[in-house]
Order: sequence, then C-alpha cells, then structure tokens
Amino acid sequence: MSRTPAPSEPPPPSTSTEQALEQHRDALKQRFPLPSPEALQRRRSAGPTKAALALLLVAAGTLLAADPAWQVRDYQTAVGERRNVTLPDGSRVLLDAGTRLQVRRHLRSRQVLLVRGQARFEVQHSAWRRFQVDAGPVHVRNYGTVFDVDRQGDLSEVTLWRGEVGVRVDGSEAEQRLKPGQRLLAQAGSLSPPEAVSPDRADWTHGRLQFDRLPLSEVLRILQRYHDRPIVLDDPALGPLLVSGVFDADRAETAVALLPDILPVQLQTAADGSLHLRARD
Repeated sequence: MSRTPAPSEPPPPSTSTEQALEQHRDALKQRFPLPSPEALQRRRSAGPTKAALALLLVAAGTLLAADPAWQVRDYQTAVGERRNVTLPDGSRVLLDAGTRLQVRRHLRSRQVLLVRGQARFEVQHSAWRRFQVDAGPVHVRNYGTVFDVDRQGDLSEVTLWRGEVGVRVDGSEAEQRLKPGQRLLAQAGSLSPPEAVSPDRADWTHGRLQFDRLPLSEVLRILQRYHDRPIVLDDPALGPLLVSGVFDADRAETAVALLPDILPVQLQTAADGSLHLRARD
C-alpha cells in the first residue's frame, strides 16, 4: 500500500519573496526600465533650475504688486514760458508758465505729480498701465483723454476736453466722472458738481487768457505765472471783485495795468519793482 507523500513545508516568507523577485527580475527590468545615468543627471540638474524659476516668479509677482517706480523725471517752466513735452510712452504734456511736475514710470502705472501750475495732458492709451495725475489731495485718473489740471495749492481745477477722467480726493474711493466740456473744483474732502465750460478756456495754450467773472485774487494768481515781478494785493477785501475780459498772457504787465480801468483799484510800483494793487482813493 502506497503512502501519500507529506506536503513539503513552505519556505520562510523572506526567502520566498527574494526568490520570487530574483526569478522575475529580468522581466521587471524589461517592463519598467531604469533611466540612464545621463537622464538621472539631467533630473538632478533640473531641480535647482525649477527652484530658481519659482523664486523668480515669486519675485516678479511681488514687484508687480508693489508697482515700484523705475524712472523719475522732473519738468519745469520759468515765468512766462510754455513748454511741450513728449513722454517716453508717447503721451504729450503742455506745461503752462511757472509749472513744475514730476513724471514717474512704474511697472504697472504711469504717475504724474503736479507740484504747482497748470498742464494739459494728451494721454497715449495703455490697456495695462494706467495714467494718473496727483495734485496734492486731488487725484485724476485718465481713461484715454485730453484734460487740464490747474493746481492752486490744495485746490485743483480739472477740465476735460476729450475722452473721460475720474476725479477723487484723499479719504474717498468714490470717483466723479467728467464728460467732455466739463470741469470741476476739487480739494480735500470736497468735489464740486461738474459744470459746463466754454471752449475759449482752452486758449491759455496759445497765450490768450479769458476771464469770465473771475475773482480778482484768482486773476492775479494766473497773471503771476507770466510776470517776473511780484503782484501784490494789498487789501484782501478786494479779492472777491469780479474780472471779465480777454488778456494777452505774454504781456502780463499790460494786463495788470488795465485792471484800474475796469475795477475800483489803483496800481503802484514799489521801489523793489513789485506791483501793488490797493483800493482807489
């Protein structure tokens, strides 16, 4: 009678696994080939490159968010001088007499600081770099336009001739939009309603000053831009007197001399050459 052989004992697990891997090692190599030494080296080299690229992208994003100025230029006109300036982006600026402004080119914006005086801006459109004029607490944002900004200390007059601008003041994010042929007065905490303006007001660009019931104090401020000697209003009570007329900016002294003919004032020249206006005796 034959005896059924006893089943053999399985090998220890670790030995069985090693033998199985050894039997199929060649098949695994064919199915999942290892990369060549050259490919491994390229991968090692690519690691630092990708890391450096990531750092550059982060740095670029930070710069764009901060929007730093990378070029700053100053422009200034003397008494009685008007000057045309073409900016690097193709925009054009006409500076009135006695005007000073600073142009700052940023990565994402173009910013102009109007320190004093008056200027006309004809802006070259850019879809991704906005153009803004800051005049103290007054900020004028351009939307592809031709406009004037006349700064009088912390008060500014903004006049729009073509296109569209938005005007806001410090402490407020709300913008007042202007339509062509409108102007407004702006100062800290205050924006006047837009009002229609005569096209003749544009004639300052050709040296022709037209005043329509403008206070004497304001007229003298404008004339001072074209006169190298001080013009002094001795009696502040005369400031609200209204002036109407057309004057030649290039002959500011003649314009001042005409004031006693239309107002109850007298003009005197001091020893230092300054011109003084006071009430008529």
